[in-house]
Amino acid sequence: MENENNNNKEQNFFDKFGLEVAAGEVQLGQTYPIYGMITKMIDDTPGQVIVEINFNIRANMAIPDQDKVELLKSRAFEPGIFVSTVTSKDNGVCVDCSTVVFGKRQQYSA
Repeated sequence: MENENNNNKEQNFFDKFGLEVAAGEVQLGQTYPIYGMITKMIDDTPGQVIVEINFNIRANMAIPDQDKVELLKSRAFEPGIFVSTVTSKDNGVCVDCSTVVFGKRQQYSA
């Protein structure tokens, strides 16, 4: 029953925002919502943050504030949506990420 409720919530989310899951070749200069997680912090210098998404996408982020960089680091390995423009496909996909949306934090009680 719980799995069925999760599927309904997921479907409602996709319907609400007009999203769909698709596979295909990305194009230079196009902007895509990338679903995944930060799997590595390459450079955490404010203003020129570089992260790895899903083990294979290099993302540049213009985050000028050290507190926001720390928040980003604390949310690594949590699922999110990275709105990104493809800048290169040489030696892997590189993107400029303009927006990151993380879900609500899960709270567990032991």
